[in-house]
Amino acid sequence: MINQLFGNYLVKAGMLTLDQLERAFETQKKVRVKLGLIAVTEKLMTLEQSEEVNKLQAVMDKRFGDIAVEKGYLTDDQVGRLLGLQGNQYLTFAQAVTDNGFMTLKEFESAFVDYQKALAFTTTDMEALKSGDSDRIVPLFVPEDCEELQLEHVLVAVRTLLRLIDNDAYIGRASWVSSLQAKGVAFQCLAGDTKAAIGIVGTEEALLSIAGAFAKEEFDKVDLDSLDAVAEFINCINGMFATKIASKVFVDMLPPIYREETVTVTGGRMLKLPVYVNGKEMQLLSTFDGIINI
Repeated sequence: MINQLFGNYLVKAGMLTLDQLERAFETQKKVRVKLGLIAVTEKLMTLEQSEEVNKLQAVMDKRFGDIAVEKGYLTDDQVGRLLGLQGNQYLTFAQAVTDNGFMTLKEFESAFVDYQKALAFTTTDMEALKSGDSDRIVPLFVPEDCEELQLEHVLVAVRTLLRLIDNDAYIGRASWVSSLQAKGVAFQCLAGDTKAAIGIVGTEEALLSIAGAFAKEEFDKVDLDSLDAVAEFINCINGMFATKIASKVFVDMLPPIYREETVTVTGGRMLKLPVYVNGKEMQLLSTFDGIINI
């Protein structure tokens, strides 16, 4: 995520062109390797074991390494070694930019300091950004008064989107809203010990990206069929979230709701988190102790 966030800042600041950024991303792909592939290459897991863990990730809110350890395929020490081989996203992006001759390392690091000032982030915040860990990055873009369980709901949503839809997705700064208008919306409410909801609205391209990636089929337009796929993706998020908090809070998932026409979405105090899927903007909506309505 840091490569997208910082990369787009560099373009807006005139330090990179959009074409250079895209070329840097292409270069970076050659040095960024998935943990499962490294594990197989290092002969610590078989290909079948790696594929099994990848499939489990689609239904479990856990990292590849965590699942592999639970299955007995890897030890914690082996996961640590593999992560070291995988490469840090910030460093691989820096290498891609400098190897292409777009910036010197000194210019790159200086620009990162300017980026910190623009965000008004602390040194600790920037270390969280550089980690590439969405669990550490997302809280930096969410208001401080967001409740713990609501933040966890959002974290589950972002993690699931990165795993199942677009592992290069990135976010913007979240804000509180009470309503918004949207053409094409899908959401699902939770009821029980507390009320909560997750919703998705966005550009046609963003909604179709989610629908196509999750349903594994092509959709030509945003209609009830494609929105049904988006709603099923939200149902997947909520299923993981409900399971995760089951020991603390009981919630039951209500049927998903979706509309293809322009509607006004309301939710009292609703968190709106911009998310960019394949470069197209969508809004992840979240409420806690309340529900989303249209």
